[in-house]
Amino acid sequence: MKNKIFIGALAVAFAALLWSLDGTFLRPQLFALPSTLLVLLEHTLGFVVLAPFLWIFRAQLKLITKKQWLTIFWVALFGGALGTTFMTKALFLTGFKDISVVILLQKFQPIFAITLAVIMLKERFPRRFYFYSIVAIIGGYFVTFKDPTTISSIASTSYLIAIYSLLAAFAWGSSTTFGKYSIKNINYGLLAALRFGFTVLIMLIPAYKYLSNLNTVNSAQWSTLVVIVFTSGALAMYLYYYGLKKIPASLATLCELAWPVSAVIFDYFLNHNVLSATQIVGGFVLIASIYKVTTLNRNHTISGTVENGQGQGQNIGMRTANLDIALANKLPQGLYTCNVQYDNNNYSGLLYYGYNSISKKDSLEVHLFNFSGDLYGKTITATTDRYLRLPKKFSNTKDLMEQIKKDLKNV
Repeated sequence: MKNKIFIGALAVAFAALLWSLDGTFLRPQLFALPSTLLVLLEHTLGFVVLAPFLWIFRAQLKLITKKQWLTIFWVALFGGALGTTFMTKALFLTGFKDISVVILLQKFQPIFAITLAVIMLKERFPRRFYFYSIVAIIGGYFVTFKDPTTISSIASTSYLIAIYSLLAAFAWGSSTTFGKYSIKNINYGLLAALRFGFTVLIMLIPAYKYLSNLNTVNSAQWSTLVVIVFTSGALAMYLYYYGLKKIPASLATLCELAWPVSAVIFDYFLNHNVLSATQIVGGFVLIASIYKVTTLNRNHTISGTVENGQGQGQNIGMRTANLDIALANKLPQGLYTCNVQYDNNNYSGLLYYGYNSISKKDSLEVHLFNFSGDLYGKTITATTDRYLRLPKKFSNTKDLMEQIKKDLKNV
């Protein structure tokens, strides 16, 4: 499971690296094209490459619910059409000479994505997650600028650049969250194909007036568009959804913050811009923060012998198996969904590590769904899955039972 998280994070980070190649090298070569036509063409070519997934996984199309179709359309509209168009317009407005403000405003993307992940996907995180998230955003800021103390304020820049950049940040942040929901029961290649297909249909509307000018697109521009498809376009999106399938949406959007590092590196090799000391330090801070976030979100496996507890679980409607709290020394406190192995059988359940309002001390407890046997003295193995909430203290049993009902509903 740990490898699954690592591989997923690596795939998203590599996709982000390809996106940085787009902004620093590829897209500037298409500056002469209208932004809407550019977005239409790159997604059309990308759809041609990804279309086989529609046939290969055609059986999964029947599994997509109405709500998923809506989220897929959202991903195409915001992540594909609007997000790419807004970012292209912002970069075009800078003339690709000073893209620092555009990059800075992209640091708001994790804020949008994490907020939506909490609201829409019910993702919850240990307190340290938010700390390292803020540190990652700060690191991304410092890696973006040679001298972070002399950056002009956003208010002094073109308001259109600021607006387009923020809109792109929201569009892509929301796309991360809804993409995670969309991909839960379909192949990542299929989702990428659907996203590109819907984006093409959407972009036909604003780009329609430019279709008569297709003959003005020269061979060099077509070549660049093809390169985009097999780097920052279809390939990057395929890798991105591959990674998103394996990791939480909130972790994915933080891994995307790796792109300023790669953008600065590409800028050095392509434009001979040398890294400053603050950029180097910021790069290390950014990478270290993303690594810490990865470890916080990884699955933890705890194996131990069930001990005697207070015996009050049955009275509050949830029997639990108590384990030695020393087994949870590396586990952030809170309530998790988990998978439990016992006697060669697998069970879904809940794992809680934190303050116990009945015993008035910390405890490590596991509840198995659809299990009614006696676990005292038996060995069980629990692997955490999804973080639900922080520990809470309750002044009475009634409030505790109400919280248990809410927790079960969230599961």
